[in-house]
Amino acid sequence: MLLLVSVFAALSLNATQPAEPITDWREAVRCLAAFETAASKSFAAHVQDSGAGHDDRAVLYDDLAMSLIGSMGERFDFARMEQAETIRAREAQALESRSTEEVTALADQCRARLPDPPVMP
Repeated sequence: MLLLVSVFAALSLNATQPAEPITDWREAVRCLAAFETAASKSFAAHVQDSGAGHDDRAVLYDDLAMSLIGSMGERFDFARMEQAETIRAREAQALESRSTEEVTALADQCRARLPDPPVMP
């Protein structure tokens, strides 16, 4: 019983700890794909139900994606930009089959782990 309480306490402590900041540019590029996909799926949901607030979420995620894209242009050379695009495209394709809720949850996790506004590490 004591072991169970200790495990629960450890899990609870971990749940309240802030997420580690993203320090790898490849992980940030995967977040870019999450932001873009969340924006696209939120806009599609807005088309289906214009009163549900999805348009605001679409704009938010699009702004986050544009911030990362802008910092890529400042920090990456051409070769790294090509690598980033390959990673982004692969991740976006994988995310496309997931639900809007799953993708927005992933985008929100990324947002919590990147600076505000998001920039490439």
